[in-house]
Amino acid sequence: MYGPPQAPQSPQVPPPKSPASGGLVALRALFCALSLLSCGFLSWAPLLRLAVVTGKRRDWVLFGLALLGSAGLFTYIVVTGEETGSDLEAFLGIGAIVLLAAGSITYYLVAEIRHFERLRAQPPTQPPYRPMGYAYGADGTAVTAPSAPGAPNPYICAPPPVPPVPAPRIDQVRAELDELSDLLRTRGEDDGRA
Repeated sequence: MYGPPQAPQSPQVPPPKSPASGGLVALRALFCALSLLSCGFLSWAPLLRLAVVTGKRRDWVLFGLALLGSAGLFTYIVVTGEETGSDLEAFLGIGAIVLLAAGSITYYLVAEIRHFERLRAQPPTQPPYRPMGYAYGADGTAVTAPSAPGAPNPYICAPPPVPPVPAPRIDQVRAELDELSDLLRTRGEDDGRA
């Protein structure tokens, strides 16, 4: 109402997601180049990285198939290298190597980019909740279950402090001082009456 007019506030729009880090892009480029520059012989290398990063069984199986396919194709090339084969045979061999390299690179890039996008989209995880109390063993007996140390519960009041127990020497000194004060009082009263 008072002061300069302000522009209406628009709803907050979340900032766009940052692109992949430079190191991750460099690794992707390195593994793709490794497969291409080795003429398809190392086409299994990107799939090995993918299997290690994701840990999925499907990626490990594809890595194994690519390794076997690559080894099989190059073994065939070495064995039949000196023989004069038909053009069809050479075309099929080179085509299989190119398909193996292109397929492994394509799958690697698509699967790894999706994997890191899923990781970025997930909210940060909290440590698992571990209830406190007792657990029961196989024989039915109660066993103390380990509990995770956590923050103190703000809804539980702290127990009142326990007063310290006086040492026996202090009690003895108090008793002697009480006796001495009684003795001085009685002497002071006797001196004043006489």
